[in-house]
Amino acid sequence: MPPVDVLVIGGGLAGWRAAEAAVKAGASVALVANGAGNSPDIHAINVPVGADDSVDLFMEDTLRSGRGGCERELVEVLCRESVKLAEEFPFDRNQDGSYKLLQPLGCSVPRCVSIDHKIGAWALAKIRRELDGKVQLIKGRVTALSFNSQLSAFNFQLGDVDAAGEVRSVVIATGGWCGKYEFSDNPPELRGDGIDMAVKLGAATRDMDAVQYEPTVALAPEQLRCIPVITTMLFEGATFRNKDGEEFLRDKHANKDEVSRAIFAEVKAGRGVDGGVWFDATGVPAEILDSVYADTVGRYAAAGVDIHKEPMLVAPAPHTSLGGLVIDARCRVLKPDGSPIPGLFAAGEVVGGIHGFNRIGGNAGTETLVFGKIAGEQAAKGELG
Repeated sequence: MPPVDVLVIGGGLAGWRAAEAAVKAGASVALVANGAGNSPDIHAINVPVGADDSVDLFMEDTLRSGRGGCERELVEVLCRESVKLAEEFPFDRNQDGSYKLLQPLGCSVPRCVSIDHKIGAWALAKIRRELDGKVQLIKGRVTALSFNSQLSAFNFQLGDVDAAGEVRSVVIATGGWCGKYEFSDNPPELRGDGIDMAVKLGAATRDMDAVQYEPTVALAPEQLRCIPVITTMLFEGATFRNKDGEEFLRDKHANKDEVSRAIFAEVKAGRGVDGGVWFDATGVPAEILDSVYADTVGRYAAAGVDIHKEPMLVAPAPHTSLGGLVIDARCRVLKPDGSPIPGLFAAGEVVGGIHGFNRIGGNAGTETLVFGKIAGEQAAKGELG
């Protein structure tokens, strides 16, 4: 491979966003990917654009949800820089010009914006189109990464073959590790490779035992197993029911961890259904189901389930690995002593400290866009620490 300035490892939104920013900064870029991770399934992202919202309230919600595990400086960057996304993306609006907003779990006000309820796939397609011919795209998996101090450059190896290259800076955007679990809504390629490579270069990690469960992951029908159902339906009239048809979630404004615990409690008490519970969307107005949640309606209809009339069988499943590499506000990967590893940057779920011990719904996509851009910009500068 011809020498390039920046190597991006990861084909999800964080990786492509980093590549986009690095190219705009004038760097030559190669991107290695063997998939897009969870990014195509991102429905909406948090941006504080509502009339009753603000950056400060967004920060307050994120910090409260994090249960004391958030790195405040990173939360400040996330919330402050998210506002700029409204200038960049044509988010859906109502007829009066206001933003169409959904309220995710953990947010005190509606905050999720989208583009046709498919912002992850939309943003990926947009960035790929814009970078066509401007980035060396390599399909595969980086299996080895080393730093040559004499050349101030990284050497990497692809797979088991002798495909290798030399780059000035590296952005690790390989996602989390929840794909390792048997019942998870993550694709199997998400298994923590990027963290392992960075640790071998001396990187520090944090909160590696912190995993968030998505409360509503399909148990059945079989063809839908492991596919998540968006929880914003709770604020549209959906509810949870146990095997006796009883509602049991007292607070629809609860965070994802609290909802998951409530479901597990019903199952443990013998009130579950085949290890899960019913997620009942029959109370959601048909016009909302058929517009805002058309993808879910269509997916279940194809499996023979009419969610206008029938509940969905769901259970909590590992969804987000909340721990990961330690970074600073410039996305530099840090050593245990707090000093940066020269030329190494990271963004996305491979990073820890942003969401603490519980992520509010909608913040995953916001994180990839905000920190992916920062990582790409900083990597393009070729800073060595």
